[in-house]
Amino acid sequence: MRRLLIVALAVFVSTAANAQTLTQRPVSQGAVTPADMTERLEKAAVRTREQAPKGAARGSSIDFCWPSSVEEYQAIGKYVLVLVSVVTQDAAELPLRRVYVTVNGEQTELVRLSSQRRDVGKGSTTFSILGPFREDGFYVAPVGLMTSDGYLQADFAIHRNNFNLYKLPGTAPDFIKADKDPMPARDARPNMPALKALLTREYQGFELPASLR
Repeated sequence: MRRLLIVALAVFVSTAANAQTLTQRPVSQGAVTPADMTERLEKAAVRTREQAPKGAARGSSIDFCWPSSVEEYQAIGKYVLVLVSVVTQDAAELPLRRVYVTVNGEQTELVRLSSQRRDVGKGSTTFSILGPFREDGFYVAPVGLMTSDGYLQADFAIHRNNFNLYKLPGTAPDFIKADKDPMPARDARPNMPALKALLTREYQGFELPASLR
């Protein structure tokens, strides 16, 4: 099944300053694999090297997908599935302490489904410029926040808070844009079978979160 996918790369471009460069990529089709995220991180590292030849403290690539139909949107409870891949020079910065959306100064923490460490190729630009320590994590985010003007952000375990992952809003499908109330109900929880179906369809080669097994 075809799906809408928004991809973004965020790179910490200086070890001495808090400047970041956020790059939004076009809508994509097809399942995303760990190798795809590796390639995106590598491209981010190459761009970072152009601005900071000595390297950066950390970098990231994020990927999120919308439900593919009204039925799936309702089943999942008006949530978006988010994949966050981060790389750092310092192993103590992982795992991420939290990922959240900031809108109008208010922070809403996302529910983490899983967190998995992954090796970074020693001969890669990612390894030499962004660091040898990588984590991939899946989260669910309320659609109403992901379509608002704000930022998707992360706090590392130490050293770095308010790290910008993505400049919101994301570009939602028309059937979501037509929803006048895209925020999940206060007690809403994603339907696990529907969420599992979405994740296994859109992300291949990743370890399935324990809550979905």
